[in-house]
Amino acid sequence: MSKSTQYVFAVLLLLLPMVLAKSKAYVELINGTPYDWHLISHAKHRMKWSPQTIIPSGTSSESCISWILNQPDASAEATYRIDNPTSSESFTISAIQDPTQLQVHYHENLTSLNNPQYSTINLGFMDRHAHPFILAGNGTQTPYISTKPPVAWMQSTLSTLSLKTLREITMPMSHDAGANVVTHPLNGPGTLHNTQTQSDSIYWQLVHGARWLDIRPALYWKKWMTYHGTYAAGSMWGATGQSIESMIEDINYFTRKYPGELIVLDISHDAIARRRWKGFSEDDWMKFYGILSGIFDLWVEPQGSQWDLSSVPFGTFVKEGGKSTVLVRVPCGAPAWSSVLETRDVDTALSAFSSGCDPVVQDIDLASLNTTNYSYSQKSSRSFYKRDVSNSPENTHHQSTSLTPSSPATLNFTPIPAFRLPITGTFSHTSSPKTLVTTQLEKLSQHKLSFPNTNPSPNIDPSPTPNPSPIHKLSWILTQPLAVQADRRTWRNSILGYAVSAHRELYSNFEALVSGGRKMREREGGEGGERGRGRAGEGKPNLIEVDYIRSCDVAALAMGVNVWGEWEREGEAEGKE
Repeated sequence: MSKSTQYVFAVLLLLLPMVLAKSKAYVELINGTPYDWHLISHAKHRMKWSPQTIIPSGTSSESCISWILNQPDASAEATYRIDNPTSSESFTISAIQDPTQLQVHYHENLTSLNNPQYSTINLGFMDRHAHPFILAGNGTQTPYISTKPPVAWMQSTLSTLSLKTLREITMPMSHDAGANVVTHPLNGPGTLHNTQTQSDSIYWQLVHGARWLDIRPALYWKKWMTYHGTYAAGSMWGATGQSIESMIEDINYFTRKYPGELIVLDISHDAIARRRWKGFSEDDWMKFYGILSGIFDLWVEPQGSQWDLSSVPFGTFVKEGGKSTVLVRVPCGAPAWSSVLETRDVDTALSAFSSGCDPVVQDIDLASLNTTNYSYSQKSSRSFYKRDVSNSPENTHHQSTSLTPSSPATLNFTPIPAFRLPITGTFSHTSSPKTLVTTQLEKLSQHKLSFPNTNPSPNIDPSPTPNPSPIHKLSWILTQPLAVQADRRTWRNSILGYAVSAHRELYSNFEALVSGGRKMREREGGEGGERGRGRAGEGKPNLIEVDYIRSCDVAALAMGVNVWGEWEREGEAEGKE
């Protein structure tokens, strides 16, 4: 063989991986309806795809579409019939290469909230990412919920949410919401690869459906910033993120453009850079509260409020056609400020390690599983007795703090100590998607299915409603291994890259999310069980905490969880009429 021929072969071998390079798209079909879906047609050209033939009610199915690049005519599609006995409904999932995208096409009578008849929903395309399509609800009394929901999704589903408490509602939570940009690298160094948890600003996270924001404030050399980092060996390793000023602007812009939503700012991990990243002093908290007072629609506690705010109806905070409400949840060690309606509660500042309180710098379970016997290591304040005491904590010992002379007398909002909005749930601290699924679903089952009934007597109620457990946070977060934190050339090893794997597992486990972490077949108690048996709301997570909120997909999933089983309530209501 001549040298020129050898050279040609060598070049071809080098180019072969590029010529045969494949793209992959993972399609997650999530059936949150009471009807099974049946595959009625399937076609493909230069693509590989084997969609599931039947997707039972209350389940999800992941399939992979793959194709060789540089084949512009490659395509595939699959059409499913929805077994709705009252209406002819079907949809098609299609994939094309030029331009590369996945789409959902509605057929016949199918409609959903924000998507009229014959809609085409663009799922986009990102190589090796999840591309979920969810359809939930029964489409009868209320519209189906689906992918591409309204931006103001809470206002649009107020009929479902208003009478439920925060313990019974599911919403997306943005993990480390401010870490969407690196503004000041700290030690490590902090880079986008090992520090960035979100790809979009807080405004766009809200647009994409996040309603509970994990905010970690730091005073970084006279600048109020968010940050993401770990304090070790006498230094903070990480970076500052979006500024608090910018965060406030984002929230205000969103609430003006999309009124009528509930937003929770969950403040934790407070730190002062010049004091070796120690937590806020009381004076620091006072200044920080003053900064936060620039947020529109902040919640002011009315007289007579219930102690446990997680057990009041959602409609208490948000009204149809009304303004938004922004709650500020703070660690128990933060001073309990006054609102414009009453003087400061000097007796409600707890230590960060009091029972039922958030720790400032680490993630542990935040509330006891026993919701029928509240016990906190703090005497209730005097002004507390002006309120509804039906859910008050027991008095144990007294600890108080006092205002400094420079403290303002009032605030235009009421900070909420963590024990008044109790949360359970912890990180899994794993880089394994399978371990994440196992541990988080175990926690969900433990915290959501172990509570006594509100009214267990069969003589009074043969089907007693389960007593809702505290708000449970499903921390669907993969931890970036230390070994790859410096590997900035490989995007899949970044925090966002690990989030892609976590998202795939999240969408693939819809069945477990609506059954308290257990598969429905395990709840049915045998072959004669009816799928989905049980009260609506039983065992569902309340916060789905994720990295990389880049679309409305997690919001659509949360909405689907909210409406799952609602047709049972509607049927019961009709039967009583």
